[in-house]
Amino acid sequence: MKSIINFKLMKLSRIELKLLLLLGLVATFTNAQELTLKQAYDVMLSKNGEAKASSFEVKAMEEEQKATKGLRLPKVGVSGTYLHLDEDIAVDLNNQRNMIGGLLSIPNPAAVLGDWNLTLQEKNLGFATADVSMPIFAGGKINAANKASEIKLDLSEIHHQIKEDELTINLITYFFKLKLAKEAVQLRQVVYDVILLHNTQATKFFENGLIPEVETLNAKVALSNANRELLAAKKDVSLATTAVQNLIGLTAIEGFSNKFNEPTIVKPLKEFQNDMLTENQQLKTIEKNHELAEVGVKVENSDYFPKVGVFGKYVLWKDNLPLVDTKWFVGVGVEWELFNGFQREHKIKASKYKIAQVEEIDKQARLNLTTYTEKLYNTMEKELEQYESLNADEIFAEKLKFMRTRAFEEGTGTSLEVVDATLKLSEIQLHKIKALYEYTIAYGELMVLTGKTTTFLNQN
Repeated sequence: MKSIINFKLMKLSRIELKLLLLLGLVATFTNAQELTLKQAYDVMLSKNGEAKASSFEVKAMEEEQKATKGLRLPKVGVSGTYLHLDEDIAVDLNNQRNMIGGLLSIPNPAAVLGDWNLTLQEKNLGFATADVSMPIFAGGKINAANKASEIKLDLSEIHHQIKEDELTINLITYFFKLKLAKEAVQLRQVVYDVILLHNTQATKFFENGLIPEVETLNAKVALSNANRELLAAKKDVSLATTAVQNLIGLTAIEGFSNKFNEPTIVKPLKEFQNDMLTENQQLKTIEKNHELAEVGVKVENSDYFPKVGVFGKYVLWKDNLPLVDTKWFVGVGVEWELFNGFQREHKIKASKYKIAQVEEIDKQARLNLTTYTEKLYNTMEKELEQYESLNADEIFAEKLKFMRTRAFEEGTGTSLEVVDATLKLSEIQLHKIKALYEYTIAYGELMVLTGKTTTFLNQN
């Protein structure tokens, strides 16, 4: 029984196996409580409509390449024709008969020699043939067509990878925006709870005559603001969750497991730039377009050479064709266009200009990507510096909040000072998670664009 199962599994294609694994992945994670970034990425590739549409483009180009290979193979077919002419094809030789009769001294040639009005072909006729033809030499055009189809298949795969990279960058952005929103909710909740407690204390102090009413008003205004910001933060979580769910194509996920890693600069800028120039998919697209343009020149050059092919026919059926007695025939055909009004020369020049065009696009793209890599790297450095600076500020802000709260409880401080210290601390903490978010987004995009998507996903 095991051998039968193993045999059936061996017959499955790699695509079918991948599809089964992804379907199992979707089924498993749909029932899970939380989804990690790596799991969300896997589900997205199997469920997102844009990713699936892009994969179908690759499959279509695979079939196109197989079709192009057929140019080297013979073509076999059958054809049939049935004709009706306006009249029979005939030859009237009666005059020649009369001349012969005179020479032979025949008094009545028509009676002796008969009617010499001969029908060569009746007006109704038909035939059917089996046809075979095969190109032998096409000036290199068939080879060029096959090479072009291979390049187009490579291009479709690169375009598919570019689409996956775009979706992955969006996923990273949405996923960590959700994390940012969740962190903001927790922070706003803490602020709200602190101010609520402070408002309760201020109210009791006022009722006991320890502080004036104006101190309670400060607490009440701060509590109202904290509640409003908490509700807004919860709305942000809801919107961010919807964005992630729509992108990965699932709506039954109860939660997402994500975290901000401590920021660090993993390697120098020059190494990132080298990775960008060797692994970026946009540059690979330009490289393939350059190869395609070179093939275009070969296609145009092929028009200078003759086209040679063999063909054959076999007569399957005929009706009223007395003059055609052969059953089959074969032959070789040659076609060579010697002059076509200088079209070939101009087409070759146009193809060479396309090569030059792609080369210029490649130069500019490399400059743009190098600059963009530096931009993302500088963003990482800036947010790292911000994060480290905010860490120190947070310590001071926590100490200030503690001191303001104790002073208020001892009657030597004001409610406004407590609220102000609480809000300063929350502002610093919010800036910290925003710095983590901006760093992670820049780092994630840089890793995806340099072909290190798997490495980044495994780190989060």
